Amino acid sequence: MTFNLRSLLEEMIQRDASDLHITAAERPKLRVDGDMSDSSVADVLTPKDTLQLAYSVLTENQKKRFETEDELDFSFGIQNLARFRGNVFKQRG
Repeated sequence: MTFNLRSLLEEMIQRDASDLHITAAERPKLRVDGDMSDSSVADVLTPKDTLQLAYSVLTENQKKRFETEDELDFSFGIQNLARFRGNVFKQRG
């Protein structure tokens, strides 16, 4: 399945969530009022899904840095939506 980061970020804004957690082998989760809750996405993300979501907002230089360092802090904007801060890292291998 192809996941859309914009729709997840729109849900985050609609639910007044402070964070969006994207983790392989789990459903996307939102932090609302300090508590974690499932997003409306019913499917569990694969490692490929999580990478696709992250890479959808990274520049080529950021992708290279992530592949070298296994983690990256960054910011990005979604047109007509908002600006966001992100952090990606590899948990395992």
